Amino acid sequence: MAVLAHLLPVVGDNLNRPESVIALADGRLYACDRACGVVRVGAAREAGVPVDWPAEEFVANGIALLADGSFLIANVGPRGGAWRLVAPGRLEPFLTEAQGVPQSSLNFLYPDHAGNVWLSLCTQHKPRQLAFRHDNADAAIGVVRPGGRMEIVASGLGFTNELRVDPSGRWLYVNETIARRLSRFEILAGPRLGPRQEVCRFGRGTWPDGLEFDAEGGIWLTSVVSNRLLQVTPDGHCQLHLEDCDDAAIDAAEAAFAADRFGFDEISTGRHFSLRNLSSLAFGGPDLRTVYLGSLFHTGVSVWRAPLAGHAPAHWRVGATVID
Repeated sequence: MAVLAHLLPVVGDNLNRPESVIALADGRLYACDRACGVVRVGAAREAGVPVDWPAEEFVANGIALLADGSFLIANVGPRGGAWRLVAPGRLEPFLTEAQGVPQSSLNFLYPDHAGNVWLSLCTQHKPRQLAFRHDNADAAIGVVRPGGRMEIVASGLGFTNELRVDPSGRWLYVNETIARRLSRFEILAGPRLGPRQEVCRFGRGTWPDGLEFDAEGGIWLTSVVSNRLLQVTPDGHCQLHLEDCDDAAIDAAEAAFAADRFGFDEISTGRHFSLRNLSSLAFGGPDLRTVYLGSLFHTGVSVWRAPLAGHAPAHWRVGATVID
């Protein structure tokens, strides 16, 4: 049963679109920020140093932390591409057209242990809200191998969002927000991907966005619109842990989606409730049971205690970052 989301505590203040969050073993917490790229949440310098963005309509979205302490930032704006935050307020290009990355919205990126970077190319439509049709399938997954160019390794998907390699290293999982499903692909030599396998299909009120793994083989997801936090267990059961919305708002969003009138106003329905359009999660705390919840419209990061531990991510014990 879902708990009352409005009772959740919040860390940080004055954040600007903290869509993606990263937690570390020593308690540090970072969030994506529209003005600064990435900020350390709760630190004295939380306000950060504004970035001089390399393009108009640059929208910092998914972030990743590298072993050298720099951050990768996916641009979900129309130019796309990925940039690297190398010092407070200073960016360097990381993945651009030179590597074959198209000028289209890049939602999320995931660097794996082998040095590959997996890309969630959520749509070719400009503006991207034109992809919010229930039958749209123009999204793709790309991979950039070390020193190489990007290759599309999966296509025909319904608005790819967060994607991650699972702890076994065998599978790449991805949320397809508009197709309303969690999918996975076997990672083959190359690396390439096998055929898409549907893990879970979601119904009324769920448009999956954020994605993480727990220590017992489960997958955790967030949903925009309804502000839901869900867990898909290893046997495929989907359990709702949090919801922060109401039936009337969900009904209105569903009606618009069915009629292909689903736009930014509808997908942002969750902004009117306390979790402010839940978009991501990160397990943290000494026991990896503290869940930090990122969102599209909050000025802080909501905090919830999970009934089991998350899986420690690759960046869990990274040392000082470029903004510490």
